[in-house]
Amino acid sequence: MRTLTITLPMRHPNQQRMHREARRFNVACCGRRFGKTLFGEDRLIGPALEGMPVAWFAPTYKMLTEVWRDVRRLVLPITTGVDKQQHRIELVTGGIVEMWSLDTPNTARGRKYRRVIIDEAAMIPDLENAWQAVVRPTLADYRGDAWFLSTPKGRNYFWQLWNWGQDGNQPDWASWQMPTAANPYIDPTEIEAMRL
Repeated sequence: MRTLTITLPMRHPNQQRMHREARRFNVACCGRRFGKTLFGEDRLIGPALEGMPVAWFAPTYKMLTEVWRDVRRLVLPITTGVDKQQHRIELVTGGIVEMWSLDTPNTARGRKYRRVIIDEAAMIPDLENAWQAVVRPTLADYRGDAWFLSTPKGRNYFWQLWNWGQDGNQPDWASWQMPTAANPYIDPTEIEAMRL
């Protein structure tokens, strides 16, 4: 029997912290170079390796292009099928990875997922409707979980979700706020140069 191996990026300490403290619904409000995307890819692939369906949601198809390429490359050794037009990858484990744009959220209706990642959530114009009417119901069959990843953008629905993660009366929710400086791989002098 042939063994197939894939290599996922190592989590830095603050990504490890979020992984450790995660609950069912998770909101990461982080700086531009914190490592949200790599962390999201890691969180996405885990259940797919266990044979479960997972999904990545982005504000637009253009914004998910790079993630699509990264995930395809990461899981290539264990891929049995790829549908580029549908942004769907099938794995030898039986897991399925699908990617969607939330500029037309209704296209994802009828799906069921073990985990969803909603990238750049603060940039989604009607995140509340997309989450409540389309994405949240996809988690019911597997009692799936969700990760909202974004840089902040005012006091919108993403901000409200982040506050639920800080509220002790919302036990299913967790949230973190991490600056770019929380990524140990970004040179602090570069951060200071950008600040200036």
